[in-house]
Amino acid sequence: MYTQCRGCGEVFVIEVDHLTHARGHVRCNLCGTVFDGLETLSAERPHEDEDLLLHDFDNAPPLLTQAYHSMLVADTVEEELEEPVVPEFISAVESPEDVPFVADKVQKETQPTSPTWLWSGLTLVMLAGLLWQAQAAIGTGQLKLPEGEVKETVCELISCQQDAQNVDLDAISLVSRNIRPHPGRDNTLIISASMINGNKDNLEFPALEIKLSDLNGQIVAMRRFVASEYVPSDVLRSGFVSNTLIPVNLEILSPGDNAVAFEIGFVQP
Repeated sequence: MYTQCRGCGEVFVIEVDHLTHARGHVRCNLCGTVFDGLETLSAERPHEDEDLLLHDFDNAPPLLTQAYHSMLVADTVEEELEEPVVPEFISAVESPEDVPFVADKVQKETQPTSPTWLWSGLTLVMLAGLLWQAQAAIGTGQLKLPEGEVKETVCELISCQQDAQNVDLDAISLVSRNIRPHPGRDNTLIISASMINGNKDNLEFPALEIKLSDLNGQIVAMRRFVASEYVPSDVLRSGFVSNTLIPVNLEILSPGDNAVAFEIGFVQP
C-alpha cells in the first residue's frame, strides 16, 4: 500500500498491519509530520510527480446493526459444551505523537550504471597503442619532429633517428676507373674503379652515379648505386676509413653500341 505525507508530499510504502496497529497515524521521517495515513491510502503506485488522491470522509457514518455477544454457557445444560473461543483484541497503542515511524520510503527506479571502468580501460589501452606507434615512427625516421626544444626533449626520453650527416664529396678522389665487356655474359659491362677518402670525419660512403654517353655527349644510360651495392659488407661495417684505397667492381647491363664513354661521380647517400 502507498500513502503520502501531508507535510512534504513524499510518497511512502506502508504495511496495512502497521497502519492498523498505529490507528491510521504515521510519522514522516523527512519532515517529522504526524498525519493520518488513511487519507491518501492507495493500492496503486502514483506516477512520477503525481500526488495521491485524498479520500472523502465527510459522508455519514454507516449504521451498525449487527452486535457482537459473547457466548454464555447455561447451567442447566446437561452436556458439557466446549469453551467458546474469545478473539484476542489488539492491545492499546501509544498516542499518535509517540507512534514510531513504520513507513518505508518509495525507492525510485534507477537505471543501472554503465561499466565506466571498462571504457576507461579501453581508452588507456588505445592511448598506450598510439604512444607506441608514435615512438616507433620517430625511432625509424618515418615521423619527423620540428627542430627546437620540443625535439630535444622528446629525443631525451626516447630514441630518435639521427639525421645522416652529409658526406664531404670534395675529400673523395677517384684513383682509377675502367670499363670493359663481361667475358662470360653477353650485353654486360664490368666497371672497375678505386677511390680514397682524404677526410677522417667522412664515416659514410657516398653513392656512386654511373653515366654512359654517346659520341655527341648525350647520356644514353644512368644508374645510381648506394654503398651496400658496391662495398663489401665487412668493409661497410668498418666505415669509410681515411687514406685507404677502396676498390669498386660493378656489373651493369650494356645500353648498346651507342654507349662509347662513361663517367663515375659521387653524390650524397
